[in-house]
Amino acid sequence: MKKLILVLVGFLFVVGCGKEDSKNANYKNIEAGQVFKEENLNGYFILDVRSRLEYGRGHIEDAVNVPLDELDENIIDLIPNKERKVLVYCQSGSRSKAASEKLVSYGYTNIYNMVGGMTAYDEVKV
Repeated sequence: MKKLILVLVGFLFVVGCGKEDSKNANYKNIEAGQVFKEENLNGYFILDVRSRLEYGRGHIEDAVNVPLDELDENIIDLIPNKERKVLVYCQSGSRSKAASEKLVSYGYTNIYNMVGGMTAYDEVKV
């Protein structure tokens, strides 16, 4: 009986992990260092999902600020082409991850989540 329970728990763990991995496969993570090195973001819509105050303190050039809590009501008007490359970032990476997941759920197909956000970007910029 113990073996059966262990097998079932192991199975549930593997299945649960698989679902999370497939969810994240719908957008790509990109390191801040790669974004900074490339600095060739032509064609990308650069989306800053931090607060207006954070954006005002500094942002990536040409970034458009749409705080995460306003994303639902503004994104279709800002980015009507759901195949356009979108670089999403925040301060540390959690809000941009949530925004990336939202964008994918809306049907956007070329989403790039900047891991580590502006904190990591500022570190590689120095």
